[in-house]
Amino acid sequence: KMISPHEVILKVESSYRDNQISINTAEGFIRQILGWREYIRGYYWANISSLNSENYFNHQLEVPSWFWNGQTQMNCLKYSISQSLTEAYAHHIQRLMVIGNFSLLAGIHPQKLHQWYLGIYIDAFEWVEMPNTIGMSQFADGGKLASKPYVSTANYVNKMSNYCEGCHYSKNEKIGEKACPFNSLYWNFFLVNSEKLGKNPRLGIVYKQLRDMDRDLLKEIQSQAHQYIQNIEAL
Repeated sequence: KMISPHEVILKVESSYRDNQISINTAEGFIRQILGWREYIRGYYWANISSLNSENYFNHQLEVPSWFWNGQTQMNCLKYSISQSLTEAYAHHIQRLMVIGNFSLLAGIHPQKLHQWYLGIYIDAFEWVEMPNTIGMSQFADGGKLASKPYVSTANYVNKMSNYCEGCHYSKNEKIGEKACPFNSLYWNFFLVNSEKLGKNPRLGIVYKQLRDMDRDLLKEIQSQAHQYIQNIEAL
């Protein structure tokens, strides 16, 4: 590395004390360097021997072929993957809450997804990409890095983007031919992994919603999710 993190932090602090930047700007930037970048670096070296085999949910699916060409009917994945392939770059939300979100909900093998991220992005150095993929995006370390899985239904994707407009799938439907895969996959994920996640205090609301949901509807949601997983190449 050409510049040490400590040097960067001192420069930002100096700029704040000289009234060149606001305290919230300085604090936010320093936390990103010291509180996240250096934390991830330490996590990587402390866990490097296990990161290559972590698979908390025992996910086994191959990375879909359309991860290499963007040819999917899901607009959010189509554009996020196509941009990644073309520009070797994507926004944090695209990486974590579109591509990573879908991969975790669908059950893609975490190490194979890690290899995809590592090969696609120009800024993907293993010491930072691997912990973010295995620990944060895929929760494959069982919670060593993150306190809960970062997953969502189509509602979050819609709030954070305009991808749902004109999509083949409907963001508002859980079941049916045009139901957005994120919706059924989300609820199925928490149902399947209730023994591992059910006592997580940060997921209390999720499991309360599941308990209150109509039993017949839940069966239909699970059936829909299984159909999508079995036909992942056709999504």
